[in-house]
Amino acid sequence: MVICKRLFLMILTALVTVSLCSTGTFAATSKKKSQPNNRYASIVMDAETGQILSQSNADKKLYPASLTKIMTLVLTFEALESGRLTLRDRVPMSQRAVNMSPSKIGLPVGASMRVEDAIYALVTKSANDVAVALAEKVGGTESQFAIMMTRKAREIGMTNTRFVNASGWHDPAQVSTARDMAKLGRYVIYRYPQYYHYFGTRNFTFQGKSYHNHNRLMSQYKGMDGLKTGYVGASGFNLVASAKRGNKRLVGVVFGGRSAASRNAHMASLLDRGFQGIDTSGSADYVAAVAIKPPPVPGRKPLEVLVASTTPVTATARTVQSIAPAAGAAVGQQTPQYNPTPFTSFGALAQNDGLNEILGQGDFDPAAERRVETGLMAVAAVKKEPYQRPVWSTSTAAAAPVDSATPGLADQHESLHPWAIQIGAFTSRVQTDKALKTAMNTLPSSLTQNIEPIIVPLKTTEGWMFRARLSGYTKDSAARACTLLRECLTVSPEAAR
Repeated sequence: MVICKRLFLMILTALVTVSLCSTGTFAATSKKKSQPNNRYASIVMDAETGQILSQSNADKKLYPASLTKIMTLVLTFEALESGRLTLRDRVPMSQRAVNMSPSKIGLPVGASMRVEDAIYALVTKSANDVAVALAEKVGGTESQFAIMMTRKAREIGMTNTRFVNASGWHDPAQVSTARDMAKLGRYVIYRYPQYYHYFGTRNFTFQGKSYHNHNRLMSQYKGMDGLKTGYVGASGFNLVASAKRGNKRLVGVVFGGRSAASRNAHMASLLDRGFQGIDTSGSADYVAAVAIKPPPVPGRKPLEVLVASTTPVTATARTVQSIAPAAGAAVGQQTPQYNPTPFTSFGALAQNDGLNEILGQGDFDPAAERRVETGLMAVAAVKKEPYQRPVWSTSTAAAAPVDSATPGLADQHESLHPWAIQIGAFTSRVQTDKALKTAMNTLPSSLTQNIEPIIVPLKTTEGWMFRARLSGYTKDSAARACTLLRECLTVSPEAAR
């Protein structure tokens, strides 16, 4: 009997001990989960417009970890495009590269690999040794390459980012933000469409060994086709990802995940909400443009603006025509597909039913001719209905007609300066006009000569968005202009189509 009691007490004591230990472990885990995550930040961006769909701590400076390698690859793509590198060139492994800690490929000093294999090694294995070797190949030294990386970041508009190495190996001086990384992801997608597919590589085989992409979410989330994961102890689990559904592409960034699984689940949730928040059927690609030149306002220099039509049309040479500055006079036809019947008065414009679709913008003024006609063009663009407006311009009135078969000076300038910069996307035309005017006044005359302000309308579930762009730059001049503006993105000819 005594033995049974002792045995019972021993079992009871053991159970209580196990229970207390389990409770303590659970409490510690729960406490950790309930504590604020000071490393967390996120953002979701419409890749086409730059519209922010959600954000949290988006401008907080954090550690990018291997997200850094996206910029390493951007400079590699730049060297490939310029001809300084080819995909078949060899990347030698230096002692510095070989000394890097994992993740790594592990080649010995003096061995080499093709540039293309190096790209694959970065996007799949996230190889630190290869990142250093590639930096030395492109920049001479890794430190010089890091300077190039930071300079490129400024060109893109990454104002809160500093790079000191090519791999993302932790250094307190190497910082970025969720917003800056979203800008970088967007830049890669539209600036280097010919190389973006590398970020979607799921498996890579080198010297008989297979490497799997660390971004496992790419095989689980519908439409995701890149970009890059990152992790160091100081950063948590980071991810820059892009997904496309229909004609909409999003860029999402998460910093500071507590685990790869929780980070991936959170990213999927953010992207789901992002796709639900934008209209996947209300816009088409920007192809053609209609000129708007409003009557001069006393005491103010008139701002000439182009409003881009979202109606898909066959690209044709734009012609310059001489027009008498009289109300009701119609602009010459922009494309052979259109046979528009222009409105004869602004009274008729104001009565048009299409205006009901844009009254919620908060800046509609029936007395303002420019507001009425811009709104109608936005409506016509999405409805795919023709619209042309009268133009008042003292400069065009004095100009001689140009034969429609002969490209005008505007065409010659456009062909040599096909780049644009986007300075924002706004729900209000007042804000859009103000942003364009501010940008034109901020930039030096060398960066505004022959530059055309353009407004590209976009229909979303939130209402109309007006993308403010300045067109007529070369690649280099667009980059220079963006360095002088707070919010700016260069737009390549491919991205503008």
